[in-house]
Amino acid sequence: MNTTSISSKLSSSLKYPCLSLHSTGEKIKLKGAVFKVKALSGFAFLQLFSHQKMVQCIFEGDFSQTGIKEGSCLEIEGEIREASIKDPFIFYSDKEILITTFKILSSAKAPMPFDITKKILNIKNDLKLDFRPLSLRHPKERAIFVIQAKLLEALREFLGQENFIEIRSPKIVKEGAEGGANIFEFEYFGKKAYLTQSPQFYKEFCVGVFERVFEIAPVFRAEKHNTNRHLNEYTSIDLEMGLIDSFYDIMAMETAALKFVLEKLQQTCAYELSLLGVTLVTIGDSIPCLKFWEAKKIVQEYFKLPPDLDEDLSPLEEQKICEYVQKNLNSDFVFITHFPTNKRPFYAMDCPENPNETLSFDLLFRGVEITTGGQRVHDYDQLVEKMKRRGMNPEDFSFFTIAHYHGLPPHGGLGLGLERLTQKLLGLENVKEATLFPRDITRLTP
Repeated sequence: MNTTSISSKLSSSLKYPCLSLHSTGEKIKLKGAVFKVKALSGFAFLQLFSHQKMVQCIFEGDFSQTGIKEGSCLEIEGEIREASIKDPFIFYSDKEILITTFKILSSAKAPMPFDITKKILNIKNDLKLDFRPLSLRHPKERAIFVIQAKLLEALREFLGQENFIEIRSPKIVKEGAEGGANIFEFEYFGKKAYLTQSPQFYKEFCVGVFERVFEIAPVFRAEKHNTNRHLNEYTSIDLEMGLIDSFYDIMAMETAALKFVLEKLQQTCAYELSLLGVTLVTIGDSIPCLKFWEAKKIVQEYFKLPPDLDEDLSPLEEQKICEYVQKNLNSDFVFITHFPTNKRPFYAMDCPENPNETLSFDLLFRGVEITTGGQRVHDYDQLVEKMKRRGMNPEDFSFFTIAHYHGLPPHGGLGLGLERLTQKLLGLENVKEATLFPRDITRLTP
């Protein structure tokens, strides 16, 4: 019998190379996709996307006979030399490759449905999203998601340093963590089931196991909104901490995490940030805090708006609060604390001094809420009593309360929307622009 074995050691051809064009005169061999071609008399400029970077190549000769098209993939050999044209769009703007030989690995069958080679992809969002597999090839579109990936990489690094354990919770659930009408329901082998709105229940279970946990995963909201801030599927960054003294511990942890991540992005994404023309916001050692009704009063008095007695913040109020904080407290972020009990889930801990308020918070950033969090009820009797006050049957949630019945530490946590954070960091108009393949009330493809 003939047998074959595969080595666990990567060959040099499989290891991802670190592309360097620093040595003029050096011979180089690489593969890449042709982004842009500018053919002139007797030679042509090619922008080649290779090893996650855009490089400039020169072909000397009759380019019309090469068969190379935009969208083709090539293997080239050449020589590094000083750039004849310095383009900041190119990663190595001061170097180029003079092609000596090439091989076409694949070729596009037709031109793009829009001009992807422009410095700015100036097309409408619907067209951009309809052709998402193509529009993402534009360097500025690609840069958004390189930054987003590096953001998560930095966040995982921070949470690892703080002894958080990454968990995986189910997305098909028996009960919604937040209830209400904004939950996707479907039949599951003859039973009623839902797509998860939050990993909340499972985070609390795991606090009793690991003490500190986090999860980065999709969540689903059946909200019939079609705005620049809503998605029906988004990525939630969830964490939960045990043995806390108060919900302020959660806010301090988020402040430290965001500070760490933003400083890391300055180091790891300098090219992408420059390409997008973005200067990242900075965070000091603390983020300002305002209590819920205090924030409501500021909006009313400072901006001369009529009283709004709704026990939640409207989008306009979020914008105005951030405007006030930026102008008067010099911060792009602000925590709003002590939300009314009626507007928070049953597991939110009530304030001992005022049971009409909860030990909870939202984090607002540049006019929009990006985080919701707070301290949870850890005592079994208090949790059951609160559920009964809300007309809930504790037996329906016995799968959840069993953890409390057998003892949970004082704990709290938060959920942070990745796409909203990315949108506001990069100054994008619509949260869908910060979503690789968005899902809203009208979009199910691609």
